[in-house]
Amino acid sequence: MPRTFRRPDSDRALAVLTATVVVSVIVAALYWARVVLIPVALAVFFTFVLSPVVLFLQRRGLGRILSVVVVMTATVLAVGAVALVVGRQIAQLTQTLPDNEVKIKQKVATLKDWVSANQGSRFADLMSDVYDLIAGTPKAEPLPGDPGTPPAVVVESSPSWVVRAQGFLSPAAEALGQAAFAFVLLLFMLLKREDMRNRMIRLLGHGRVTTTTKAVDETSRRISRYLLVQFILNASFGLVITLGLLVMGIGYAPLWGFIAFLMRYVPYVGTWIGVIPAALFTFAVTDGWGMTIAVLILFLGLEVICNNVLEPLLYGSSLGLSEVAQLVAAAFWAFLWGPVGLILSGPLTTCVLVLGKYVPQWRFLNVLLGDEPVLSPRVAFYQRLAARDQDEAADIVDKELETRPLEQVFDDILLPAVALAKRDVGEMRLSNDDLAFVTTSVHELVDETAEIAPAEAPAGSPGPRARALLVAKDAADHAGVELLARLLDANLWEVEVAPANTLPSDMLEQVEKFRPAVVVIGSFPPGGLTHTRYLYKRLRQKFPDLKVVIGRWTGSEESIAWQRFRDAGADAVVSTLAEARTFLDGWRAVFAEASPPKAEGRKAKAIGTVRA
Repeated sequence: MPRTFRRPDSDRALAVLTATVVVSVIVAALYWARVVLIPVALAVFFTFVLSPVVLFLQRRGLGRILSVVVVMTATVLAVGAVALVVGRQIAQLTQTLPDNEVKIKQKVATLKDWVSANQGSRFADLMSDVYDLIAGTPKAEPLPGDPGTPPAVVVESSPSWVVRAQGFLSPAAEALGQAAFAFVLLLFMLLKREDMRNRMIRLLGHGRVTTTTKAVDETSRRISRYLLVQFILNASFGLVITLGLLVMGIGYAPLWGFIAFLMRYVPYVGTWIGVIPAALFTFAVTDGWGMTIAVLILFLGLEVICNNVLEPLLYGSSLGLSEVAQLVAAAFWAFLWGPVGLILSGPLTTCVLVLGKYVPQWRFLNVLLGDEPVLSPRVAFYQRLAARDQDEAADIVDKELETRPLEQVFDDILLPAVALAKRDVGEMRLSNDDLAFVTTSVHELVDETAEIAPAEAPAGSPGPRARALLVAKDAADHAGVELLARLLDANLWEVEVAPANTLPSDMLEQVEKFRPAVVVIGSFPPGGLTHTRYLYKRLRQKFPDLKVVIGRWTGSEESIAWQRFRDAGADAVVSTLAEARTFLDGWRAVFAEASPPKAEGRKAKAIGTVRA
């Protein structure tokens, strides 16, 4: 083969390789440079949270510098107060928890007896070993050579105070350095907010300054509002948990409330993680199960209220993160940056999503992370039929019928699916068996949906019924006219659908016997025009007074093909089922008068006749 045909594959492989290398480099940089990037991410996060407050103070007459100083001072005082309270709670917990040793041992013993009711099981043995370890009577394992000889004891020298001090001061100094760096960055980001925005516009604009400005401003407003409301809601959640635990008399309530506040940043599973420390502590230090159940009810009941009432009310329109994307992002950022990455996973992923919405080169991020459907209903319906998944395809149709009339569902979903299947068969992407499955599935769905949601009949008295004959060339075209037959009211129309692949001579004979007032010739592109023109000419030659409607199911007008049929004298040329139904119902009274009564004793061949 010529090299020109191989070049697209090589270019695609090169693009995939390049993307893989770039992603690998970015992930490696995020991991190895986390000492610098974590403070930057924290600064950006708090900038989005505090910017609305700074702007609010500016609009009330305070200058930029004074507003930033007030907000930063209040933030430092609040963070310091929370850190002081939480630190004291942790110190007190480590000192007082051993005082509850008796209760803890009793609870563990009770749990052991409850779990190990089936004596002799491996799980019961495991619980017994754990209980002995907690109770201080671990089993001594004998040596292989001499079971009676006690194991050798190895005495290790304890590290000096210098080594212990270094092990403590090194992480503390690193954490303090990152906090100071984040604080300085946050201060300058609040002071130079407009300058940073303009630099980003200059970097991403590339001649589209107006569009980029609107995108950046909208993005900043939406994310700032979202993160501020999220921060307030999570803080309120932690405060309510603290007050509730204080009322119930549970110790160290501020600590458990602070943990609940942090864990709510972890999507979907954060509250379940945050309730574990408080529930375990309550179970260990209280008698019975009542207080532990009350703590669980407090946490989970408040989470239900937040998820179903407060968050939809406060957040308004969501930023569009999918559930799977949030969970995967939480795992990804936790792997890279540890607990800080877990807490910042939501805001960081939100920023990445919004960037994908407005930067064309990164639009794939919007597809990967967003919750908007990436496939339209018509494409999803055809994709499921191509995969021979008729059940899910039927679910798509049922869902659309909940909000749309039957006529629109036929035109926008079922009709395009048949057209796509016929096109793919012509391009050898599908087999004839696949096309047969698609058309058969459409027929079955038509029967089902027409019974569940019948088409609305036009207003007015029914009057006499008009006769219509619907013809098509092959199975795909036959599916199209069958859809039209289902849209015509059986009280107003006597419809006959000719079988697929009917010969023109047999069709002319059927017209002579059925004596319809109008004939509809339907076809899908590609192809079908030659057969339609030939059939139309034969009808005009033998039945010059017969009304003929050409249905070219494309969804849009084909100017050349349509003009030819108009020049040939077709009564109507339509591209959708809605247009065909509108034309037929508009002329129904005329067609009814032109439909002669049937001869006595002859039964109509009602293939595809619409049922009420």
